[in-house]
Amino acid sequence: MSTPVLNFTPRAELEALANLEAFVALCRGSDVLGAAAQFDKNVWVVGYFKGHNKVNRVIFSTLEASREDKPVPSLPHPFLDFAKATLVYLHDKRPVTSQGPRIAALRCMEAALRELSKGSRPTAVDEIVLDSAVELAKQKVSPGVAYRTAGQIEYIADFMRSKGFIRFRQSWAHGVKKPQEVGSRISKEALAARQEKLPSAATLRALGAIFHDAIEPTDILVASNTGLMLCAPERINEVMRLRRNCLVEGDGEFRGKLGLRWSGSKGFENTTKWLPTEMVPIARKAVANIIKVTTSAQKLAAWYTENPKKLYLPEGAEELRDTKVLSLEEIALILWGDETASESAKSWAHRTNKLPKQSLSGHPFGFLFEDVERTVVAMLPETFPYVPGAPELLCSESMALMRTNETHSEKATYLCMFSCVDSGVITNRFGAREGRRSIFERFNYTEDDGSPIELQSHSLRHYLNMLAQTGGLSSAEIAIFSGRADKKQNRPYDHMTSDEVQAPISQALKDGFTSELEPVLGAGRELFTRSEFKGLGLTAAHTTDYGWCAHDFASEPCQMYRDCINCEEQECIKGDQQKEANLRLLKSETEYLLKQAQEALSEEEYGADTWVKHQLLTLERVNALLSILEDPAVPVGARIRLDVSNAPLITTDDVHPVKVIKFTRRKVLA
Repeated sequence: MSTPVLNFTPRAELEALANLEAFVALCRGSDVLGAAAQFDKNVWVVGYFKGHNKVNRVIFSTLEASREDKPVPSLPHPFLDFAKATLVYLHDKRPVTSQGPRIAALRCMEAALRELSKGSRPTAVDEIVLDSAVELAKQKVSPGVAYRTAGQIEYIADFMRSKGFIRFRQSWAHGVKKPQEVGSRISKEALAARQEKLPSAATLRALGAIFHDAIEPTDILVASNTGLMLCAPERINEVMRLRRNCLVEGDGEFRGKLGLRWSGSKGFENTTKWLPTEMVPIARKAVANIIKVTTSAQKLAAWYTENPKKLYLPEGAEELRDTKVLSLEEIALILWGDETASESAKSWAHRTNKLPKQSLSGHPFGFLFEDVERTVVAMLPETFPYVPGAPELLCSESMALMRTNETHSEKATYLCMFSCVDSGVITNRFGAREGRRSIFERFNYTEDDGSPIELQSHSLRHYLNMLAQTGGLSSAEIAIFSGRADKKQNRPYDHMTSDEVQAPISQALKDGFTSELEPVLGAGRELFTRSEFKGLGLTAAHTTDYGWCAHDFASEPCQMYRDCINCEEQECIKGDQQKEANLRLLKSETEYLLKQAQEALSEEEYGADTWVKHQLLTLERVNALLSILEDPAVPVGARIRLDVSNAPLITTDDVHPVKVIKFTRRKVLA
């Protein structure tokens, strides 16, 4: 169900405080960010991040508390309700993945109000408060974070001003200079930045060896997912959302190719990417490995999808379903398949989950089967049957799942429950996190200088982008290859040195820059002399697909957006076969587009009536021109211009006399 759009219009007769109260009341009842159900709470749950199992929360704490990573104290009233309402309203108008920058801006604004003794009142915000908020935003964070927070402060200030909560004489700007990016190809800093973002040669060698040598399920899972990230430059969250049927065998023009079906992110749609031939065996083996080590978990997910309220009983424990009271040995058998783990079962049932003890003949005590069943079923993901952060992906169709604790080196694996694997399971084993033994350490791989290998998952994406750039792919191709909605997003991934950029140009010059250019064949262009052009009675002209245009571009640009056929300044010359062929092609295309528009109109698509009207008019004018060109009474070489009653420009100076044909609304120039 789509969330209704919020529209708040301040009433001019109300003071700023009354406007603010009405605004808060409006947003309090909204379903955006689940505000209606949790507005009075100071910690909101707003979903899951893609590829993560952790909940995405918004904590309405003060600036001081947030910098100590504490949830309290919360923002004081009345700013607290204003901050909540603002997040709701702005998310409805301009949704964002993370509320972090906006809540950071609101914290700085509130802290500035307190600093200036304005009592945390939103209506007391002025230019001085905003300047102070920006100064607070600069403290203890990087220049990039400070710049983004200042931008959100300005955005919120503009919003408050537009709704009448505050009044400025003129718009306010934060004035923070955007941090300079290390974009130079020749500086030492740029070289260091490139090397930091790219994986080392030792890292790539180690990844290849581990991919082939991994035996333990967790090692196989990490190595195989890493292998997929080297097949295409995907984000870690996209790898975590691959389906079990993600391999696509090509047909048609892609026959013999292998593709991976990816879920999109950051504005890019779901897509299939065809893999380089050299990476096809890697992709096949990686997917096969992941499916193999996750088969047991997938069976659990499928079973719970069909039986969401029942406890799965592993092999050897099926007969216990009709048992009313379970012994500790039987609980251990159900949970971990190990009847000797009775002490662990006691701790699980009594200490951890506080299940009530029951008398049991021949045993000190037992626990009700229904209590154990309810407790285990409660371990299912909160979003079950869907994967957290991927509301369209069923757990039973995902490759990112393992039996609970199966990736843990010390805890026993649950045979009756599964967990969704998030990106942390992969990245925590790359060595970049302190206190965790990396997969490189497990297999005794180091950098060439003997130091530990540390890898960021995004480094592989940078590496593949660099290969694409040095391989000569265009910016558009790299953007599609990398799953980016805008090719401008390629810039942070451009790691080519100045020598690498210059190399193909130098080689082209060395080989002869024009050596492979095709010669232009055929007759030269036919040119008009100045005297001939003057005799046409035109002050300016340029050719079009159907004739020429008499519009003077020195005075103003085209007002018809090159819709030449519907413009009075368009002239056709009878006898020009190429132009006439273009007109007939236009007629065919317009008839097709008219049919499509009429079908859309019959289905009541918005805006279809406008397109039908436009295509009808275009088709009418094309037919009118063709009828004149085919009329034997019109001599070859005649200039033809159709009358348009609503043309934005009508030029009649120096136009030759015309012969009017009344029944067609057209004019023929002699």
